[in-house]
Amino acid sequence: MSMLLLLRGIRKSLRASFARRAVVLTPAHLAGAGKTYVASRVIDFFLSDPTLGRLAYFYCNRAEGNRRDPEEILNALVQQLAQTSEENKLLKPVIDIYEGRQEKGQKSSRLSLTESQELLVQLIDLYPQTTICIDALDEVDPTVRLKLLNALKYVVKKSTSVVKFFTTARMDTDILINLETFPRVELQPDDNANDINHFIERSIQSAIGDSRLLHGVVPSDLKDEMCDVLRSRCKGM
Repeated sequence: MSMLLLLRGIRKSLRASFARRAVVLTPAHLAGAGKTYVASRVIDFFLSDPTLGRLAYFYCNRAEGNRRDPEEILNALVQQLAQTSEENKLLKPVIDIYEGRQEKGQKSSRLSLTESQELLVQLIDLYPQTTICIDALDEVDPTVRLKLLNALKYVVKKSTSVVKFFTTARMDTDILINLETFPRVELQPDDNANDINHFIERSIQSAIGDSRLLHGVVPSDLKDEMCDVLRSRCKGM
């Protein structure tokens, strides 16, 4: 499958009008399979078209503490949905929880996971449609990842508005079990093979045409061999 066709398929699934739609993109167990690239393109797609509704997104990273912690992730999603699209005013559910925490002397502390998930439901229900995108869900700390999975399922289940969830993740057992009812798109290293093949062929031909490769004198059989070697060794990257 071409990576471009894969992206079109994901976009079509996420644009469907029915509620509680989730797409889980499963990359192969190899680095460079393209999951973050796909996630970024999906996010750009939603950001470029305001008719698709609200968007909240997060890029997880196991190497950074604040990007693998469930509370930090949900807090980031809340922050993105907390303001109106006009004049950057805070929405009423956010003001209400702030005033409530202020009365208790807790206004400086961050939201708990439970507070964030409840607030996400309230914010999502203010709009006809919201999409949540999370890249590299498998890079969340595995010792607390279940908290995030349960919170996301809660938000999808409790929201009365259309809410769609898109994530990229290796299918670790806990992720597979908790997201097994969601439709999945399997991404393998060779899913973008056609795109890579075209890129390799164009690049080699360009190098030959500009005399950057063997002074432009490359027999066709050697050119084919170069392409074959690069294709076999790139492993989808």
